[in-house]
Amino acid sequence: MYNTNTKTNTMATLIKADGTRQENFTELTLSGMQQAVDGYIEIVYLPNGEGLVVNDNGLNESLPHNTEASHLAGMVIVGNAVLLSKNELKQV
Repeated sequence: MYNTNTKTNTMATLIKADGTRQENFTELTLSGMQQAVDGYIEIVYLPNGEGLVVNDNGLNESLPHNTEASHLAGMVIVGNAVLLSKNELKQV
């Protein structure tokens, strides 16, 4: 039986390329995420089941390197990224 009273950490985080973070990012619509990453989106799936929403053309657009997102993904990520929990990925 599913327990609806269980608290889970399902608040997305905007990880900006300049090193700052916006916790509790709530613009989880297509247009909101496109605005956050400044372009069309691509999801990079992380080994722990979470995901990063990134700009799918960021390398070609020469967006700045995102150190924190790159560390999480184990690959080069450029531009802003939205970190989504497992539950948020299911809703996207």
